[in-house]
Amino acid sequence: MASKSLVLTVNAKDGSHQLTFEAGRLVCCGWAGRDQAAVEAHIDELARIGVPRPTRVPTYMNFSTYLLTTESEMTVVSDKSSGEVECVLLCRGDKIWVTVGSDQTDRDIETKSIPASKQMCAKFVADACWPYDEAADHWDRLMLRCWVGRNGTRTLYQEAPLASNLPPVELIRNLPDVTFPPRDGVVLFSGTVATRSGLVFGEAYELELEDPVLNRRISASYRVRVLPQHL
Repeated sequence: MASKSLVLTVNAKDGSHQLTFEAGRLVCCGWAGRDQAAVEAHIDELARIGVPRPTRVPTYMNFSTYLLTTESEMTVVSDKSSGEVECVLLCRGDKIWVTVGSDQTDRDIETKSIPASKQMCAKFVADACWPYDEAADHWDRLMLRCWVGRNGTRTLYQEAPLASNLPPVELIRNLPDVTFPPRDGVVLFSGTVATRSGLVFGEAYELELEDPVLNRRISASYRVRVLPQHL
C-alpha cells in the first residue's frame, strides 16, 4: 500500500517544529470504550439506523491511506454521512504523537458494510499534534469535544474524557499484523464516544482535544460538501 505524507506541527512543551509523517497504514478502531455500558450505548445508537452489531470489540479496520486529509473541506457523494470526533495516534518506531480527527462515515452504506461505509469518506486529521509522552501521565484527563454546524446552528455534539476509551498503548499493542513497535508509520483512529443526542448529518464539524493539565488545546474544523450527481 502506498504511503501518504502528512505535514503537521508538533507543539511540544519545549517549542514547536514540523513533522512529516509517512503513513504506511491507516487503522480505525471501533467500540474501543472501557465502559461496556457506554460501548453498548454506541452499538445501540448505530443499531437504530440498521448497523449490525460487531462480532468482537474492539474492532480494527484497515483503510486506504489516501483517505487521510488535513484539508478544511471534505467532499462526499451522499447527504447521509456524518463525522465523529476521535483521538488520533501517529505511531512510528518508539515515537507516538497524538492529535484529533474525525472518522467521516456514510451512514447509508454502513447498514450494509461498516468497512465500506468508512472507505467511502475521507479521514480528517488536525494539522497539529503533541508528543504522546507529554500527556501519558494524565492521559485520562484529556477531553474530546465535537460541535456540529447544521442549518446555521452550532451544537455541542460529543464531549467525553479519554478515560472513556481503552488506553492508547493497549490499542497499539493489540494491532493485528503489526510488530510492536511499528516500523512503518501507523495512523490509528482510536475510537469515538457516544453522541449527546443521537446521530446527525452535519454541514460542518469543529473538533477539540483539550489537555487541562498543561492548559493547551488542539482545535480543527472542516466543512462537508455533497457533490452533485447527474444520473
